Parts: sequence; C-alpha cells; structure tokens
Amino acid sequence: MERILVGTDGSVSAEAALRWAAHLAVGTGAELVVARAWVPMQAEEPPDLYEERRREADRVLDEEWCEAARSVGARYRTAVLEGDPREVLLDAAGREDADLLIVGARGAGSHPHALHLGSVTHHVAHHTTRPLAMVPAASRRVSPPRILVGADGSPGSAQAIEWCRNVAPALDAEVVVAHAERPVAEWVAHDDPKSWYQQALQDCTEWAAPLREAGIATHVVILQEDPVKALTDAGVREQASMLVVGTRGLGGVFGLRLGSTALKVLHHSGLPVVLVPPAT
Repeated sequence: MERILVGTDGSVSAEAALRWAAHLAVGTGAELVVARAWVPMQAEEPPDLYEERRREADRVLDEEWCEAARSVGARYRTAVLEGDPREVLLDAAGREDADLLIVGARGAGSHPHALHLGSVTHHVAHHTTRPLAMVPAASRRVSPPRILVGADGSPGSAQAIEWCRNVAPALDAEVVVAHAERPVAEWVAHDDPKSWYQQALQDCTEWAAPLREAGIATHVVILQEDPVKALTDAGVREQASMLVVGTRGLGGVFGLRLGSTALKVLHHSGLPVVLVPPAT
C-alpha cells in the first residue's frame, strides 16, 4: 500500500477516520493524503475574499484537523477539494491513485437522527471503484491487529482475501476468514464428514489458501447464521481491528456495484469496514 486518501470535515466521525487512517499509514509505510471538500459561496465574491476563505480552509485543515496524523508521526499532506464532497473525494482518489479511500460513517452535515451512514459515505460506497474504508465514530485501535474477512467463494470475496494478503504482512496482522451461511436443513452432526459444516470448513480452508501461502497467520470460522449478523458479531467476538468484505458476493441483484450484504454490514458494523471492489 503506497497511498491512502482520507476525507475529513472536522466532525467526530471524521476525526476517528483520520486517526484510524494515520495508524494504518504508519503501519504500512503509506503516504497519507488528508482531504476536505470546500464549497465557495454560491453568489459571486471578490477574488480577494475568495483567496482569504481558501487560505483559511487550508489553515484549518492542516493546523486543526490534521492533529491526529501528526500525533502518530504519519507522513501526510493536505488537499482542499473544491466542490460536492460526494464527487470530489472519488475524483481525488482516482487522481492520487489511492490504494484506499477512508471516510467516517457520518459527517458534520448528517442529521442527528439519521441512519448509521451519512449521505456522503453512502454515495461513495455505492460508486467507488477503489477499496473504501468506513470508520464509525466509536472505533478504537486494536493491538495486535486482527483482520476479519468474509468469504463465500465468489470473485468478490476472493478479491477481499487478496486485499488482506497484501495488507496483513505490513501490519503483522492475523487474518480470520469467516464463512456465514444458514443451511436449509442439517440432518447430521457437525463432525460428520458429510455434514454441511464440514463441507463449508473445507471450502473456507481452500479460499484462505492464498493467505497461508503468503505466511500470514490465518484461521477459519464457520458461522451458521445470517451473514450480516454473523460477520458483525464475529468482528466483535474475534476482537478484529477491521472487517473486510467484497462489494458483491454470490447473492443479490447482478448489475449493482454494492451487494445487499456489504451494504447491511456497513450500516450495522461498529468496526471499521473495508469494501473491496472487483479487480479492474
């Protein structure tokens, strides 16, 4: 991982996202780009006033909002992006060739009684073509780091596992590969070789092979439950520092960029969630 772009608006959630991003940047040796969206006044304004407001936006971003990056010694630079945050963050991630885009779950403009995700995060999640991390305001750093990745045998989950294979060594992180499924019926005990559980365990072990081959500490867990609840609960139970899922799994409506399981995990997880889109 060479470059991380994190969006901030000075909110509590954005501060948590920046703190998480800064630790990740230090751990992976990546450059951190801290970006804010800035919207000029709608009516025409004198050039001197425009420049004054722009300089103030730069100052606030660097001197006030980037304190979390400085406090952990992250190598960072700032970027003030002019326009709608829903669009300029995605554009900047492309221009910067960011390996990961990070946002808080909700920004300063979110309604106090809004859903778990703010409108900016929701939009970016649906439109990103790069890995995206959503960080809730209550997130805390976990040490030693542990990554929980959802697997179902789909190309999307294979890409999520590949992302973990690239990131985990730099963080010296263990990876837990979790497969969640609610079988229609189970007539034999879990330890029976013909059981659904043993087949799922065999499949998940195969899906996790790229991690073990890379020398990453890995173990698999089989969860007989609805995937969303299973993954979010397992993230807490396994004391994971992040939950990684592909943007699309085996189910859902083809043609949509973001599958229903990935979207629900975003809305329900209290841990940072990394969405990994298909390889381009």
